[in-house]
Amino acid sequence: MSNPAEAAAYPAPPGFLAARPARRDRTLLAIVVLALLALGSSIALLPGSGERAEGLMADGRYADAISTLLAVEDHRPLDAYEGYLLFKLYMLTKQPQDAAKLLAREPALLANNAGVLRALSDLFREQRDIGGETATLRQLFELNPTNADFLRLRSLYRLAGDTAGEASLLARALAAGQSGPADAARLAYLETLPSHGGKAALWVAPAGRFGSLATPAPDFSSSTSFPATASD
Repeated sequence: MSNPAEAAAYPAPPGFLAARPARRDRTLLAIVVLALLALGSSIALLPGSGERAEGLMADGRYADAISTLLAVEDHRPLDAYEGYLLFKLYMLTKQPQDAAKLLAREPALLANNAGVLRALSDLFREQRDIGGETATLRQLFELNPTNADFLRLRSLYRLAGDTAGEASLLARALAAGQSGPADAARLAYLETLPSHGGKAALWVAPAGRFGSLATPAPDFSSSTSFPATASD
């Protein structure tokens, strides 16, 4: 009964319900929902920042790996894995200053990990950065005082003319049993200097031999040059 006139001539009986219009095709909506779910699953499977940085590092793309981790750090603190990767990248690219700054803002890297400080100290020494080596080696000495580190630090402090640093080192070494009577006498002498001001001082050891001429020295903390006379 497709003719409208015929439909009007034969009205529907009482109680008859007209057929409802067909529902809209929801196929497109279902496709969109499934696509979103698939996209969410794909994102969940993408590698994290640490894995991406490690992949870049494996490809030798150190600068890109560093940029990836620094971008993460702009938004949140690095986790232990990411922080260690960034430290390793700085070491691979010979950037000890940036590595030291990273350790300052990510102290968890130092937790029970003296190897981190040792590697950084060695890199500063390789680059002939006296200030960087001294500061890092002193941190290491405070964690685990050894005779080898004491001797190296004492040489560095004397080379730089840092009488205050040398005095504090001697006091720490004496307390740790890493020094003897000669250094105790040296400490007593240093403590007589006005504020350990780095004045030129001729030190005579208790045995009567000349020990060290502590003269003011230029600040090598930002220099890449290392005097040829320096020794361990």
